[in-house]
Parts: sequence; structure tokens; C-alpha cells
Amino acid sequence: MKKIFGTIVVFILVMNTMTAQDNYLDMRLGAGIPRSNFSELEGDSVGYAGTGFMMSFEGNYFFLGTLGVVGSITYGMNFLDEVALQDHLKARFRETFPDVTIPEDATTQWVSKQWNNVNVMTGPVLSFPFSSLKLELRGMAGVSFVMPPEWDLYMAWEDKQFHVTSSGQSARFAWQLGAGLLYKSDLGYGFRLGFDYFRTSTSFDVYYSYIQGNVDEVPYETIDQYIPVTMFQATVGILYAF
Repeated sequence: MKKIFGTIVVFILVMNTMTAQDNYLDMRLGAGIPRSNFSELEGDSVGYAGTGFMMSFEGNYFFLGTLGVVGSITYGMNFLDEVALQDHLKARFRETFPDVTIPEDATTQWVSKQWNNVNVMTGPVLSFPFSSLKLELRGMAGVSFVMPPEWDLYMAWEDKQFHVTSSGQSARFAWQLGAGLLYKSDLGYGFRLGFDYFRTSTSFDVYYSYIQGNVDEVPYETIDQYIPVTMFQATVGILYAF
């Protein structure tokens, strides 16, 4: 094991002494593909999230040959599966109040937003040249500001009302591992393909209310939902080397 580790260290040092890398800035667009609990469509502590859009701004500085540091600011938006979420909320109500039936012609109002997140991260990067291309491996950590999709479901029939709302956002630790493929022209411009695995988490409150008759609305249940936010990210964009 020590020999393997020593071989890796020697290889990196040799590459550092042989190859000088260009520092660069890049801007990329792409897709965030939710995974695990974040993408599931049944239950409380799941995301009901679909594939969404993401945008990334990054700066890379190589201070020791192939070894450098990367800093990034990213914005991501994932769509919410509104139909699956509404079905779950109604099913949960039926489980809690099995003797109450929601008619098909009940007045229904639904308002919702999408998943949003802003991430600030930094970490080490290794760059290996192959002809006119470069392969990058990086790992980053930082903070993620996650804005869960606030939603409001209101249903009314006869003298009864069913109301569910959500609220909350969080700032949590986040990390990301990934690889990239770069091409740079003689003018300093180029493009970068990126493939990354991203993970953070969030929590928010959900308030359930059931009203019968002319009484004030009081939540009969409040749930603090914790959701791991994981996704694969595939991006492409332009870069400027300096």
C-alpha cells in the first residue's frame, strides 16, 4: 500500500515539473439530474424533483504544474412533479381521516414553485494534458443555499376545508466530485465538458390543516421534512485561459 501511494505521489510530482497549465475562467450551462430521495415520487422526505437547469461560473488557478485550485458559483433549478405531490398529500389526508371523503368536484386551488439552489464551493483540481485536450479531476466543498419549492394546496367542499402549506429554506454543507474535458485554442479561448456528482441536504416545514364548520384554522400536524439533495450534473461551456 505504501509503495502504491509513493508511486502516485512521484507521478504527480513528475507531471508537475514537466507540464505548466494555463489558468482559466469558464461559464457552463447544463442539466441537473436528481438521484435517490431527491428524485423519488412517493413519501414525505423525498423531493418529487425532475431534471432541471443549471449554470456555473468557475475560476481555475494552477500554482504547481498540474495541481491547482478551483472556485465555483453555481445556480440550479429542478422542476417539481406537482401531480405526484398532490396525490401524496391527498392520500395522507385520507389515511389520517378515513371517515372523511373528498368529492371529485371539491374546489381545489394549487400554487407551487420549483426547487432552487445556489452553491459556493472550492477545492483542488488536477489537470492532465493529452495532445490538444486536457483531462481534469476535481473535488470541491462549500455551502449550498437550498430553496425548496413552497407550495399551497387548498380544498373545500360542503362545510369542510383541507389546507396544506410548506415553507423554509436552508444553508448546508455541500460537496462535489467530478471530471472535465477541456480544449483550448491558440487564442486562449476554448470549451469545457463537465460531469459531476453533487450532494447536500435541506429541511422545511409542512403544515396540515383540516377545518369543519365555522372555526379558525389550526394545523393538526406539522412535519419537519429533511431531504438529501443529490444529483448528477452534465454541463458544457466556454472558457478563457490567461
